[in-house]
Amino acid sequence: MENRKPIRRNTVHPILIDIAFPITTPRLMIRNVMPGDGKAMHEVLEESWTDLCNWMEFTNHGLKSTDDTEKIIRENHARYILREDMMCAAFTHDGRLISMCGLHDPNWALRSFDIGYYVRSSEHNKGYATELANALTRFAFGALDANRVSISAASGNAASRRVIEKLEFGLESVTKFDAYLPDGSPTGHASYVRYDIESLPDLEVSWAN
Repeated sequence: MENRKPIRRNTVHPILIDIAFPITTPRLMIRNVMPGDGKAMHEVLEESWTDLCNWMEFTNHGLKSTDDTEKIIRENHARYILREDMMCAAFTHDGRLISMCGLHDPNWALRSFDIGYYVRSSEHNKGYATELANALTRFAFGALDANRVSISAASGNAASRRVIEKLEFGLESVTKFDAYLPDGSPTGHASYVRYDIESLPDLEVSWAN
């Protein structure tokens, strides 16, 4: 009979769970969003809007003002405190915001999390997406005691899928049509999953104790 490690069940109310941010990698510091991050987030959106409009559904609502992005940050900071979501910001060690990311749709009973991210356009093709997704995966399994971590991408988003596959997430499903892209064309999604960090590419990662 196949030996399986026991599934860890959460019996603590999520609001009582301590989360060991920040996460540190050789190039990045990743933490939950904080009041005051709206200005930096708006600068990333302004710079990257054309690229984001290819894949990100939220661009359907147009580029918001700095006040709007600060409102989004504060709403998500509140959701973080309630453990309803973990929207994060990834900074270089000199303080430049390069990515909005996070561990989304947490199911604390199952210890299941979904990774999401986008990297500002001027920092594309430098390996940041791979580094931060690797770090978030290690953090989920190591600090949050995850049983399952997933990442999905629009089925036609080859660059995003390459990052996920480089991290050796297993392809779980591909849908043909479950959403519309910002340009109005239909898209499906490729969903990938990991149940541990076995074979995950090496990365030096640490987080708060």
